[in-house]
Amino acid sequence: MRSQIMLNSLKTAYKNKLGNTDRILFELGLVALGIGFAAVLLYFITGINVLRIKYPCAFNRVTHLCCPGCGGTRSLRALLNGEILKSIYDYPPLLYGVIVYVVFMVRCFLHICFGVKKSPDGAVVKYIYIFVALMLIQWVVKLVAQLAFGYYWFV
Repeated sequence: MRSQIMLNSLKTAYKNKLGNTDRILFELGLVALGIGFAAVLLYFITGINVLRIKYPCAFNRVTHLCCPGCGGTRSLRALLNGEILKSIYDYPPLLYGVIVYVVFMVRCFLHICFGVKKSPDGAVVKYIYIFVALMLIQWVVKLVAQLAFGYYWFV
């Protein structure tokens, strides 16, 4: 009974303390965390490593060009193996995105539970725009390398 009361008060504090944008982004972050936890659980229970599953890129298959997310899975694998430079080489926005995700989630959690000051509602959106800009810049660099010099990042 007491744990139920604490859970209800935490839910109320959560709904009252975060603005709409931050609450939506925090909930999406929790979903992403749940998916990651499920993938780790799947690996430990069955031995299936979801990062090793190969699937073809539809964009690459149709256009024979790298897509804006080309290298993301390789980059995540490298990052999880502690190969930070390889991760940055394969897909530079990933490390930035991971850092922004962790900082945002921790700050929201601390704000909800302990009242620690956080950025104004929606401030994280500018960091999402920076991520998109980094993604587009690295895509253009990879396209130029592929089309002008015949260098294929995704092989």
